Amino acid sequence: MSLSIEQTRLLVSRALEEIIENREHLNELDRALGDGDHGTTIARGAKSAIEALRDAQPVTTNEVFVLTGRAMMKSMGGASGVLFGMFFQGAKACPDAQVLDTTTLLSFARSGLDNLRQKTKAGLGDKTMLDAIVPAVDALTQEAKDSKPLPAALKHAAEAAEQGAQSTIGLQARFGRARTLGERAASAQDPGATSVSLFLAGLAKHLQEG
Repeated sequence: MSLSIEQTRLLVSRALEEIIENREHLNELDRALGDGDHGTTIARGAKSAIEALRDAQPVTTNEVFVLTGRAMMKSMGGASGVLFGMFFQGAKACPDAQVLDTTTLLSFARSGLDNLRQKTKAGLGDKTMLDAIVPAVDALTQEAKDSKPLPAALKHAAEAAEQGAQSTIGLQARFGRARTLGERAASAQDPGATSVSLFLAGLAKHLQEG
């Protein structure tokens, strides 16, 4: 199964709406780790990306993700805007694609992860968005290796991201403001990882719904 450019644009927009709908939950998570505004900030980025995609006429599926990242980076500001923007804009370094399938999505996600690794020294277990992204990329890698269709691949990637986000409970943050809180922040789930999980879950959900 593969999606056209237009289908990809609609799917990404719907998945971004999942982030907006969960902004208060994300704010609540962030109150234990930061300023309590991660949900508000990333919802602003998601809304900006939806508007950009609505007005755009992308000519590749890469451009759908690049536009999303660019809009989030411009509208969110701060470290989170840069990191989410860089992740989505990883698609820019990939070969131009006219469809979105498991292999293409893997290439976008892997390139986005490479971008993040050039920007931050954070890794698994550091209580950041990478705790959701790395397992998701690993899941997509296996799904592509097994030639699984996009719906199954996204389902498993979303599940891996959710498990990764949940795994941040009990971890001490090593980056950002939360690292100064030590044990006090350990019991909270990382909001950045949760945002990644919500987006992937949105992709899987709306793809299944058609």
